[in-house]
Amino acid sequence: MTSSTRLIWLGLAALPYLALAGVDAWMHEKARKVPALERAIHYVSAVALIGFIVGALRDQRSLAVPCLAVFVALLAFDETGFHARIASSERRLHLAAYGALAVFIAVWQWTVSHT
Repeated sequence: MTSSTRLIWLGLAALPYLALAGVDAWMHEKARKVPALERAIHYVSAVALIGFIVGALRDQRSLAVPCLAVFVALLAFDETGFHARIASSERRLHLAAYGALAVFIAVWQWTVSHT
């Protein structure tokens, strides 16, 4: 697989997750008041996500894997610490986003194995 083809696959695979994350961010601004600590977790999560995506796109596992680990740990903390009482619509959005993230990770691994 050429690097251009790999980037196209990864870009297409990232779109659903990024779209769902965008809707979730909008919901946080419009649907409920987000505490300061949760906002801080979201900001650090965003930095870790960007690092993961950059590492995946540049085929730098040494960047992608640690950033993904930090991102997933922060997601778990966010879910258990702040999302116990969120609306069911936001919970469904989170589940869809996690599924989309899993698809992106699977495509990333598929492109790595076919390089």
